[in-house]
Amino acid sequence: MATAGQIQYRMGLAKKKYAKLNKELLAMKKKMKGLEAQLKKAKAVKKVKPKAKKKAKARRKPAKKTR
Repeated sequence: MATAGQIQYRMGLAKKKYAKLNKELLAMKKKMKGLEAQLKKAKAVKKVKPKAKKKAKARRKPAKKTR
């Protein structure tokens, strides 16, 4: 059976691991929030700016035939 010191040591390791994972999770949430904001802005810009229709090119008049 494990001694009290060994159990405390393992609990300390587990706490460190938990703290590290929690820190990574918070960073990931912050990054996701930023990306969602960018996506929202991009969608808003896309709706506001519809594609402009291209103007038809001016066609040359055919040359008159000379006989």
